Formats: sequence, C-alpha cells, structure tokens
Amino acid sequence: MSEIFEVSRLEEANHERALIYYDIFKELEKRYGKIEAIDVLRKALLKRGREFGKTLKKFSPDRFEGLYNAFAFAPDGGKMFSPKKLKCNNESLEIKFMSCPLKNAWQGIGLNNEELCTLLYCASALDEGTMEEAGFHLKIEQWKPGEEGCCRLKISKKK
Repeated sequence: MSEIFEVSRLEEANHERALIYYDIFKELEKRYGKIEAIDVLRKALLKRGREFGKTLKKFSPDRFEGLYNAFAFAPDGGKMFSPKKLKCNNESLEIKFMSCPLKNAWQGIGLNNEELCTLLYCASALDEGTMEEAGFHLKIEQWKPGEEGCCRLKISKKK
C-alpha cells in the first residue's frame, strides 16, 4: 500500500473517532445531562490514554526530547497534529498542536465554539491519562475561539 493511502485511511479513522466521541457524548448528555456526560467520556478517555502512556514510561522523568519525538509525532509522523515544539529542556516540554483531526471533524459537522470547547476538554483526558501513566505532570491550555491551531501542552517532571 502506498503511504498516501495509509495516511488517508488514518485521517479517515481519526475523523470517525471524532464523530464517535460526539455521538457518545450526545447520547450521554440526553440521558444523564451535560455534567455527567463530560465526566463519563473523560473517565473513559483517561483510561484509554493510560494504555498509550505505558509505552512512554521509558522517557520519565526527564527525557523530554525522546518524549516529544515519540508522543507529538504519533501516529503519523506529525501530519495530522502538526506539533510545534515551543520549549524542550531537561525540566519540561511545551508543545502547541497547530492542527487537530478531532477539532477539524467537529468543525466540519457545524459544532459551535462552546460545543467544540466541551469536546476538546473531554478529549484532553486522553493526553492526561497518557502523561500520568508515563510519569509526567501535564498542564493543558485548551483551544479558545479565534486562536490559531489547537491545544498547548506543558509537560514537566512529576513532583
């Protein structure tokens, strides 16, 4: 298979993942309310993130360059998320993702900014679980309307 075919299949899979998150969220919200929907989706994604985090433990506590290369460029060498390294030293790593396939998919189905921010907050639990399991502290600055790109991650040594 060609690389272009593989990338488009991966992009399609991430688009579908975004729509699945949205459908699950809307069903939970309809049944239990918005707060409970957020809580349930975040808990499930936190758990899923911990699985990926197991593969990144080898970079803890301070191998941030290796973490950047293994995490920021997954799963396609950086094509979908377009990571921009803002800071990287032996104390911390800051990454700004200049694109996001989830955000793009949600914008594509016409979600408003409030809905986008809610779903991005839910999806951020995946990264939280990843970094927690890998042995790092994570602070996420969520995307805000009018801002370029998507979320900014500040990863540091666990205290």
